Amino acid sequence: MTEIHARTFVRPEGNPRTARIAIVGEQPGTTDVQSGRPFVGPAGRELTENLQAVGLTRQDCYITNFIKDLDAPIETYLNLKTMTFNEKALAYQKLLLQELSSLKTVAVIACGNYAMAALTRRNGVTKWRGSVLDSPDLPNRWIIPMLHPATVIPPKNQYLNKFLIQFDLRRALDVANRGFGRIQRRILTGLGFDENLYWLEKFYSWGLDGETVEFDIEIYNEEVSCISFARNESFAVSVPFVTGEGNYFSPQQEVAIWLAIAKILENPNIVKCGQNVGFDTHFLLRRYGIAAVNLEDTMVAQRIIMPDYPIGLDFITSVWTDHPYYKDEGKKYFGGGGWQQLWTYNATDSLICAEAFPKQLERLRQQDNVGTYERQRDIIPPLVYMQERGIRVDVDGMIKRNLELARELDEKQLELNNEAGCELNANSPKQLQQYFYGSLNYQAYKNRKTGQPTTDDIAMTRLARKGIKAASIVKEIRKIRKTMGTYLPIGPDGNLTKVDPDGRVRCSFNPAGTKFSRISSSENIFGTGMNLQNIPHNLLKYFLFDEGYVGYAIDLSQAENRLVAYVGNITPMIEAFESGKDVHKLTASLIFQKPIDQIVTEDDMNNGAPACPLGDGTHDERFWGKKANHGLNYDLGYVTFALYYEMPETQAKWIINRYHMAYPGVRNSFHAMVRGMLKNGRVVTNLMGRKTLFMGRWGDQLFKEAYSCIPQGTVGDLINERGLNYIYYNQHKFSAVELLLQKHDEIVFQIPRSLPLIQHAEILLDIKRSLETPLQTLDGREFVIPADISVCPRSFSKKDSTELKGHKTPKTPELLAEKLKEILEPKCDESKSS
Repeated sequence: MTEIHARTFVRPEGNPRTARIAIVGEQPGTTDVQSGRPFVGPAGRELTENLQAVGLTRQDCYITNFIKDLDAPIETYLNLKTMTFNEKALAYQKLLLQELSSLKTVAVIACGNYAMAALTRRNGVTKWRGSVLDSPDLPNRWIIPMLHPATVIPPKNQYLNKFLIQFDLRRALDVANRGFGRIQRRILTGLGFDENLYWLEKFYSWGLDGETVEFDIEIYNEEVSCISFARNESFAVSVPFVTGEGNYFSPQQEVAIWLAIAKILENPNIVKCGQNVGFDTHFLLRRYGIAAVNLEDTMVAQRIIMPDYPIGLDFITSVWTDHPYYKDEGKKYFGGGGWQQLWTYNATDSLICAEAFPKQLERLRQQDNVGTYERQRDIIPPLVYMQERGIRVDVDGMIKRNLELARELDEKQLELNNEAGCELNANSPKQLQQYFYGSLNYQAYKNRKTGQPTTDDIAMTRLARKGIKAASIVKEIRKIRKTMGTYLPIGPDGNLTKVDPDGRVRCSFNPAGTKFSRISSSENIFGTGMNLQNIPHNLLKYFLFDEGYVGYAIDLSQAENRLVAYVGNITPMIEAFESGKDVHKLTASLIFQKPIDQIVTEDDMNNGAPACPLGDGTHDERFWGKKANHGLNYDLGYVTFALYYEMPETQAKWIINRYHMAYPGVRNSFHAMVRGMLKNGRVVTNLMGRKTLFMGRWGDQLFKEAYSCIPQGTVGDLINERGLNYIYYNQHKFSAVELLLQKHDEIVFQIPRSLPLIQHAEILLDIKRSLETPLQTLDGREFVIPADISVCPRSFSKKDSTELKGHKTPKTPELLAEKLKEILEPKCDESKSS
């Protein structure tokens, strides 16, 4: 074997003839050098623990390193960017290849970037982990890249990597035991017009025969550049539309191709599957008028199965298929690669979905989560409908508000400069650090993850609490800039960049955007739209219902709080809800130890009552009861509570202590029950049957996340199934309803004014009854979350609406119609007179 001289050389360990797998690290650590053995320090202990988890011991492995000394940092041996080895690194690489060639096992784990580079000449172990690769320098061996065990322990503390490491160890053990052979995949690309039509007809026939058809689109310059279909994990066709020379088909041929595609996608008897199908189907609807139906989604399935982990197709590939990482192939094309490469990449996406989805479905069955998946999958068509319909906005009002904010921003910037005595950019970490931690000499706040000085919003809040006016002004400037940039940005042409030319906002909805069932929204692929889930209340007045319509919002009244009360059997809260008391006033009365009828509310303050002295002294007592209910149900700590609500930590600690004295059942019953669930397989089940797996490090942070699982997940699942899906899939009853938005515990929609109000009332009461279907706690207690109805003649703003509380809503269509008339007619008269 190659001879290498080094002061700190650490020899490999293990029997070449009996080792079941080989493990190649990057470089020995200090403890390894001291003991003369590889992987015996903290990272080695983590490796040993993971080996035991998959049924292996160190004695079952051949353990070595690429660089076998600690004479110099590993980056001096190998430059990963250029894949350049120095002379000593080349010698170590040669030695490593000699070692591994002498082993009986065919399975080699490459721990970390440098080990992977030495064996495969690839970089980016985070992307490649889980792939089974051949080595250009090591024939008849399979290389399985794996995240380094050191990433699990401090200082990196990426605990979730532990389970990926165990997954990859199992894959290596399987390769060692059974050998490895990839699925033979046939991909057809670059076909002529007749051949493409032939295969599209075949996919149509296979779909009608009960086979699932996978599909995927690639977009370039806001047009479909190609679309692929897969029959199974072995066969796919990519249909191109453009090449470097221009259009692939003649206009007449392209029409025929799109009609054949539409015949597949629009047929309700053909099951289609894809990754993030909401995106693809919305694009096809927007650009080509194709309304795809009967859809399955690997992304939605992945979120439910492994909620702590990524949901991209690259991660899905690593977990469910034998295909190596390939997503860079698409990036290479857009960086100047050939069209053939793009078509192959496009077809591979469909093949991956075809291989992954049946396995995902089986795992969902094992988790008893098929119903959860189906509910979340079913919201995709209504989300696509809302994406395409969009929401009308007051364009002139938004532009005017932007200009007003610009003036406010100039004033605040001048105020900041005067306060600081110099030009100070509120978005420049360097300038802010120099000012606050240099000129003012305050102790620097550190980023928890990096340990570096930070001037983020939390740091500014902490400085503002010390009475530093400049920090408060920085926060105000950032808030104005965020409002202008996120919701009201104006382009060079003077138009709102987030609003489409027809005066509507169209966002992109993600059905797998959050862990516990809630959807998320964001800017769409066309560069317009925004996060509609978190529009600031003072901007809601610019979001309008269409002319000739009445807007309605139905939301679940204090839903999360009720769930905590009933699931945790917290008697004072339950009694408040069932007696119609304001639970936030009740909490405030218990915190401040005052009779509930003496608690100061916002209305009282408007009539001259004094504000509560807590925090900045501008809020009422009920406000603090409400914030306590929202945060402390989930065991928010006093430091975080103080930061959220900008108050001294002593005040936050006082509120928290009073809260838990008033409601001991929150911790003793609700929290204890959730922790008990976690002990049984790390799974928490909400009241709609969703089972959520928690894979994080055991401890307070995991518990706090889990406490929110039942309330937030139940509300999301309830609003999706009994609200959004109930309306969308019962068009015989709700054809007049135009869905506009779903956010958290609320559905927003509109009904034509031309429809008699008695029919409005019937629709509203039907949806209300669906949402108020009783829930059942784990111990069998039934309860209802009341649904409140807001009548909104003009805008989404609560100030423009009239709310009918759940228990006060008229119970019959006739009485509700009279109430609607009472609400709407004065509003109509006012709008006419104005």
